Amino acid sequence: MKLLIVKLHALGDLVIATPAIQRLRDGLPEARIELLTTDWAAPAVKGFEALDETIVAPHKLFFGRRPKLINLLKLAFKLRSKKYNAAVVFHISRRIDLFTVTAVGTYRFWFGEKNAERQTYLDEEKHSALTACDLADLAVTALGGRSVKPLELKDIQYHWCVLDEERRTARNLLDAEGVSGRYAVIFPGGGSNPSATNREKRWTAAGFAALAEWIAESRGLQVLVMGGSSDKDAVEAMMNLTKNAPVNLAGKTSVRILAAILSQAGLVVSNDSAPMHIACAVGAPTLGIFGPTGANAKAPIGKRSASVSLGLPCSPCYFSVFKGCIFDQIRCMTELSPDHVIPAAAALLDSDNNE
Repeated sequence: MKLLIVKLHALGDLVIATPAIQRLRDGLPEARIELLTTDWAAPAVKGFEALDETIVAPHKLFFGRRPKLINLLKLAFKLRSKKYNAAVVFHISRRIDLFTVTAVGTYRFWFGEKNAERQTYLDEEKHSALTACDLADLAVTALGGRSVKPLELKDIQYHWCVLDEERRTARNLLDAEGVSGRYAVIFPGGGSNPSATNREKRWTAAGFAALAEWIAESRGLQVLVMGGSSDKDAVEAMMNLTKNAPVNLAGKTSVRILAAILSQAGLVVSNDSAPMHIACAVGAPTLGIFGPTGANAKAPIGKRSASVSLGLPCSPCYFSVFKGCIFDQIRCMTELSPDHVIPAAAALLDSDNNE
């Protein structure tokens, strides 16, 4: 049997889907399982043994402003020649659904707006990792695979393979920056990918600065500030407000080296973005900060993880806020104070020290 998984974006969402991919492998051990993803998300599955092959397409092919139909059709027919028996599509998108039908045929499993024979309801009140696992289990059952034990959220672990050479590169970089001993990592940016930027998901620069000062002064950890090149404005705004300047690594690493650095961190604090999920995947104590997006569906998972939000009645509002908040400011972020975040960070550090 040949099975195609379609999970095209985003990087963090592919990390969230890794337990479901493992469920497909466990339930269909003899199947050849291939993943179609984009160059933006592909680093998440490097070395992931649940997959036999990863097919990487340019992000702009699917999510550019004007995707070229001829190029989509070329890829679809190339995939069709591989003669997959079925597809599991971790999306709810008419465009992606039509592409998958062209590439594989009609025998596919996908997220829907209701439960159906080969659909799983995409419930935003349920954690996305559990919803993805539900879809994987539906496919395994329909395809005659082995039954696997039902999962609870506490049992789920994201997958990310940190390679030895990546650890060495990360260590060399930290040594060059004068980082030794225990350190914490803060991500003040996030909310960016090649097709969209949603800065509404970012906590305030003043809040992150106060948190960095507390970590350094109260807990004695060296603070690293990280992110991509698109996060440099958020990083600079935070750095300008700190007395004890953190080590600025924003834009200085690849995603893979970033993950290696996170794997050795004593604490990671991030907005709702890919680094938060990567930190969970590599086992770092992780605190996620949420406002317009919902912790119910995207919170970091595991005993070494927690989330914090203001809990306003209008939150989460998801993508509606990206078109204009009902208030004159993004209150779920601007009114979230360090007094909300610091106790959660302290609890994570204390719990980790007591283990």
